Amino acid sequence: MVFDRLEYLQQKIQTESLHKPVDMVLVTHDKYLSLALTQYLFKRLNTRVCASLAELKNWFEQTPLPHIVIDLDCVMQPIIDVLNTIRRWHLERPGINITLLTANRSPEQTCFIVAAAACRVIERRLETAFLCSLLMQQPCSVPPVQAYYTRENDTLSHREWNILMEVAKGHSLKLIAHTLKKPYHYVVYTQGRVTARVGLSSRKSLIHLLHDLSVTTFGEITQANLLNFE
Repeated sequence: MVFDRLEYLQQKIQTESLHKPVDMVLVTHDKYLSLALTQYLFKRLNTRVCASLAELKNWFEQTPLPHIVIDLDCVMQPIIDVLNTIRRWHLERPGINITLLTANRSPEQTCFIVAAAACRVIERRLETAFLCSLLMQQPCSVPPVQAYYTRENDTLSHREWNILMEVAKGHSLKLIAHTLKKPYHYVVYTQGRVTARVGLSSRKSLIHLLHDLSVTTFGEITQANLLNFE
């Protein structure tokens, strides 16, 4: 009954705001979070809720583009794929405003996510007023403590990302060097450089991190990890 009520309220809100420009698009399967943002925190904004990244294409033709908020903990695809899609969006739509929500990430994982996605990462279990304040900030705003890794010049390059994607697939460094037509020592050096930049102690730790981000964890999220907006 509770979820039926939540779904009814979301459909009612979307119907009423159908002809207005969209201010924010939230991607999540967390019905509590979507209700908190649409009905309470941002009830004056025209906010839409999507179940997948593919649905976002419906608003890519809007000018200006809406603020995109992606709940990494409640999307039904590996985070590494989400990051890869976001990197493509940055190339296709320069200036796109994206914010990622996640909870209980290690500093190293947070560093990697920000470096890969080149956007803000916010702890989704913050006190609601603070969460609202962070989400309302413009991209050029000085970031508070929502991420450990925020320097623009530390964003992962296209070459670094290609190597990491191959590592995430379980390919050996020799095979990666052959596939990308790069010297073997260049691939080894790149992996080591990224390892140090995100605060990891060894290349093996980076491999474990990539593996963790390459599996879908939505089904493992418990009620304790969901946003408490009461």
